[in-house]
Amino acid sequence: MADKTSKDKQDPNRKGGGFAPFFCNLFGTLLIIAVFALTLPLTAPRLMGYQVYEVVSGSMEPTIPLGSAVYVQEATPDDIEIDDIIAFNDGESIVTHRVVANRTTSGEFVTKGDANENEDISPVPYDALIGRVERTVPVVGQFMALYVSNVGKVYLLLTAACGIMLNILADRMRAQRSQRIRQQLAGGVAATDADEDAVETVDERTRQRRRRRAKLRTALMVILAIIFLGSGGTVAYVLHEYSVSDQKYEAASSTYTRAKEDEEPDPTYAPITVDFESMRAVNEDVVGWIYCADTPIDYPVLHGETNKQYLRTDYTREYNLNGSIFVDCDNRPGFVDANTIIYGHHMNQGAMFATLENWGEQSYYEEHPVMWLLTPEQDYQVVLVSGHHVSAYSDMYDIYAEHDESFQHYLDEAIEMSDFVPGEGADVNPNRNYVMLTTCAYVFDNARYVLHGKLVPVDSAGGVPLS
Repeated sequence: MADKTSKDKQDPNRKGGGFAPFFCNLFGTLLIIAVFALTLPLTAPRLMGYQVYEVVSGSMEPTIPLGSAVYVQEATPDDIEIDDIIAFNDGESIVTHRVVANRTTSGEFVTKGDANENEDISPVPYDALIGRVERTVPVVGQFMALYVSNVGKVYLLLTAACGIMLNILADRMRAQRSQRIRQQLAGGVAATDADEDAVETVDERTRQRRRRRAKLRTALMVILAIIFLGSGGTVAYVLHEYSVSDQKYEAASSTYTRAKEDEEPDPTYAPITVDFESMRAVNEDVVGWIYCADTPIDYPVLHGETNKQYLRTDYTREYNLNGSIFVDCDNRPGFVDANTIIYGHHMNQGAMFATLENWGEQSYYEEHPVMWLLTPEQDYQVVLVSGHHVSAYSDMYDIYAEHDESFQHYLDEAIEMSDFVPGEGADVNPNRNYVMLTTCAYVFDNARYVLHGKLVPVDSAGGVPLS
C-alpha cells in the first residue's frame, strides 16, 4: 500500500484519466476565464444600473488615466457635490470632468479637467447630467470594442464555445476510459492499481443517471459545435472578405494612381496622380481620391444617391464588406459646400477610416498634419484642424452650404473639442471649405470619431498641373 500511495501522489492526473483530458480541462477553463475576465468588468455593471465609458483623452489624468473604464451611476443635480466627477453630454460627446462649482440659481455646473489649467468654457446644464463617476478601472476601457462591435461579439462567442466544448470533451474522454477499464476487468484482463482505483461499483440507478448525463453532454456538444462552427465560419468569412477587399483596393491604387517618387516634393501639387478618366468609365460616381502618406488612407471617394448605396458596395458597384469611402448624399457635388461630410468604415484590420482615431494623439497628428483630396477638376491639401469623438446624432453632422455665422460657430465648436493642437498653417478660416471625415468608434454607444480638414486648393487636378 505504501508503494500505491506514493504512486498516487506522483500522478495528479490519475483520476482524470491521463494527460489529454487534463489538458482539455485546463485549456478550456482558461478560455472561459479569459472571456469572463474581458466581459464582466464591462457588462455586469450595466446590469447593476451603471453606464460604462472608455476614457479617450488625458484631461482627467492622473486621476483617470487614458484608456480607463469609468462606471457612472445615475444621479440628480441635488446628489452632486463639489469635487465630484460627473459624466455629462456636451451635445457632441460624453465628457467626464470634476465639478468645481454648482450654480443652483442658473441650474448648471462649472467643470474642469484635472489636467487642464482652466475651467471648461461652457457650463454644464443640469439636464445634460448623466450621472456621477463611482469607479474607474485603468486599461479596461480599451476592451470595450469586444462587446460593442459585432465582430468582437463573434470572437467572444467563439472563444466561450471552444472553452465549454473542451471541458465537455475532457469529461467524455474520462467516461470512455472508465468504460474501457470496466470491460477489461469484466473480461479478466489485468489492470493497473490506478485503473482499479478509477473504477467504482455502481448500481443500476447510478448507471441510468450516467447515461442521462452522457446524452445531455452529447446534446450540448452538438449545440456548441453548431455555435462553434457558425462563429468560426463567420470569422473565417469576415477575414476572407477583409482580404479580398484589401486586395481589390490595393489593385485599384496600383491601377489608377501613381506616386511621384522621382520628383522633388512640391506642396503646390498633389504627391500622386489619379487616372480619373479610367475610373469614371467604371463608375461615374467616383468624385475624388483621398490620400495620406504613410497611412492606410489611399482610396477612391464615391458620391451616391443615398448614404446606403456605398455602405457595403465598392467603387465597381460590387458587394464589399469594407464598403467605400463616400460623400454624404445631401452634399452638393464638387466639394462646394462650406462643409462636406465623408464617411468610411472602421475596419478591424485597419482599413478604410479605422486609423482616424490615431489623430487623437498629438504626436500622430504632428507626423500627419495634412491629407490630400484629388478630384478631376481640382486638387486640395486637407489641412487638419481638429479631431474628436462625437455622438452619431451630433450637430456636427449638419451640412452648411454657406459660410455664415452658424458655420463659424460650428468651426469654433470643432476646435474647442479637438484632441490635438493644430500646428502652423492650420489656422481656421471660416471662408474656406472644409471636409469632415467620420468613422465608428467604440468608446460609448453610437460613438464616432471625426477629423475636420480645411480644403486648400493647389495647382493640380488629379495630380496633373493645371497650367
